[in-house]
Amino acid sequence: MKTMNRPLSFVLLVILIAVIACKKDGGVNYSIAGQVTDADDGFTLQGVSVVVEKQVVQNGVYGNSYQNAMSTSTDNQGNYSGTWARENFAALRLLAEKSNYINAESSLNVESFSEGLVTENIHLYKEAFASLRFYHMNGSSSDRLSFTFLNANFDCNCCSNGWQTWQAGNIDTTITCRVYGNRWVKYQVQTLIGTADSSYVDSVFCDAFVTTSRDIQY
Repeated sequence: MKTMNRPLSFVLLVILIAVIACKKDGGVNYSIAGQVTDADDGFTLQGVSVVVEKQVVQNGVYGNSYQNAMSTSTDNQGNYSGTWARENFAALRLLAEKSNYINAESSLNVESFSEGLVTENIHLYKEAFASLRFYHMNGSSSDRLSFTFLNANFDCNCCSNGWQTWQAGNIDTTITCRVYGNRWVKYQVQTLIGTADSSYVDSVFCDAFVTTSRDIQY
């Protein structure tokens, strides 16, 4: 029988193709990439911390806690990318954080990672602070002020759109809330001074990156 001798280069090529095919089918890593921009002006943001957290199977059941899967930061064009080991996940979430911006958090579709590289762009909003001082002196113990924000979107539990009420003869208190920058924040005030009731709606424009103060006297 005649034996056909294959050139060494041909054999190596076959091995290389087989290895590439195995890696493609095996899918040893998950991959994600995207760009982070300012939500208002669309400018790209560099130095943004980007983290993917995973909720994994522990002792045969899905755990309630999240673990770090991938951490990176954006380059000078606002781009980020990262990979992590393939395994079974109950959930994945993406976190983005930058100084003077409000953190962003979103859920990732686990199934989408089976199709290869996932692209996930992120938009961050500038932060601002609204500082409101409520001031009332030499009033009676029955005087009352009620206050509520009407449309604010807060980044912490320190403030809410619920009503707050102060009732005393003398009040001098300040609340400071972290809000989305370059936006009007609307609020409503209701007062009872002696026997006179009053109510009004007003707003304050909160410039980005600074604290905007407003005195509310009654």
